[in-house]
Amino acid sequence: MTQFTYIYDTYCGWCYGASNVIGALIDSGAEVQLMHRHLFQGPNAHRMADGFGQTALQYDRRIAGLTGMEFSQRYADNVLLNAEEILDSSKTAQAAALVHDKGAKAEFALAKALQKARYVDGKPAVDEQPVYEALKAAGVTEELSGGKARAAEISSEAARILSRVGARGVPALLMHKDGQTRVISVADYYDNPAAVTALAA
Repeated sequence: MTQFTYIYDTYCGWCYGASNVIGALIDSGAEVQLMHRHLFQGPNAHRMADGFGQTALQYDRRIAGLTGMEFSQRYADNVLLNAEEILDSSKTAQAAALVHDKGAKAEFALAKALQKARYVDGKPAVDEQPVYEALKAAGVTEELSGGKARAAEISSEAARILSRVGARGVPALLMHKDGQTRVISVADYYDNPAAVTALAA
């Protein structure tokens, strides 16, 4: 049986760009485990005022060109050009941990809702309202803090997996088949996301 592990961070622009590919794989009925890496915390919680916003803007334009995903002007104004914004995915990591055991469809739906809130609606990371709205849609009423320990566990395990396979960063799609694990290039499917489903056959 072919299984997949998808390691991501909600606030990673490239992970947002991979959404259609991963969504197609999950919708096909393939067995997929999602793991939130929680990259953006501590020293990696970048301040837009320190120049990261301009750097991200350039990357996001490239991602949009390759994938067709929307990065709105509201996002640019309210997030990337907001001197107060800090790229901290702690809230989304905790939310992902709270729905993790509900399966890939539930966690992916949560990620999509949170990515829309950020990249389309322009909601900054400090805004908890979209996070709680997405959790409510997933049937979760627990406080975000309840997912903190679990989020750390998932992130640590994801880091170990990435290290074992020699993968660098996220998004990382891993295919497990016949006792072997192979890193799949999500970029190969940008032009035709549905083609990724052939891997599960």
